[in-house]
Amino acid sequence: MRKPLSIALALLSTVAVGANSITVKDNSDIALTLSQGNYNRLVVKNDKIMEAVFPPNAMAIKRDEQDGSVYVMLSAANPFTLFLTTENGRHFSVTLNGEESLGKTIELVPSSPVVTANKTNPIKTNPKTITQEAVPEAILAMLTHMEQQKPFADVSVKRQFGKVERWSKGLTLLPKESWDGKLLKGETIELYNGGKESLDLAQEWFAKEGTLAIKFSQPSIKPGEKAMLYRVEASRHG
Repeated sequence: MRKPLSIALALLSTVAVGANSITVKDNSDIALTLSQGNYNRLVVKNDKIMEAVFPPNAMAIKRDEQDGSVYVMLSAANPFTLFLTTENGRHFSVTLNGEESLGKTIELVPSSPVVTANKTNPIKTNPKTITQEAVPEAILAMLTHMEQQKPFADVSVKRQFGKVERWSKGLTLLPKESWDGKLLKGETIELYNGGKESLDLAQEWFAKEGTLAIKFSQPSIKPGEKAMLYRVEASRHG
């Protein structure tokens, strides 16, 4: 089940009307230079962007529910990688750099039709052979498999019985599982809102040193509700 993108900031400014088209291959990495001070629009031709993964606090993002495009405003000063998943199952990684300019519209044009075969495990049996370009796909795969509770053959999944953390506003964190592979390590944590007000979840609350990606099962939690937190970092071995 795909989850909608959470809104980091409201859409505050417009983007340029003219669009730049770039041909991309599935599971490939491209580099883009976007406006640092204005919103930019990313759209995939004949497809919809359903999921975006990026470092905490790196940018603001808003998804257009009608056409599946996303509006992004960069906040990170240094280049970072944005991982995109589309409705048709395509995966792209985009290295983003910022510049002082008007907002841009970038159209990503897939170079090949969608392959309907079910890819159950994008990670190879020998992780040490994975090139640097393949790592973004591995991060997306780890998040997806954690969410769907479908372990990889070469990843050790263990139940966690760690101490419950109680935060302010009634938020409780309960560790559930650890996913330990040779390249990546993942955590699944149950979030419970024991307070009296709804909580809008923010990635920066849960980011720690070494965190590569964070995903929530839902963007907010009402009083008495639960949500899942999925966190990925680099493994310390291998």
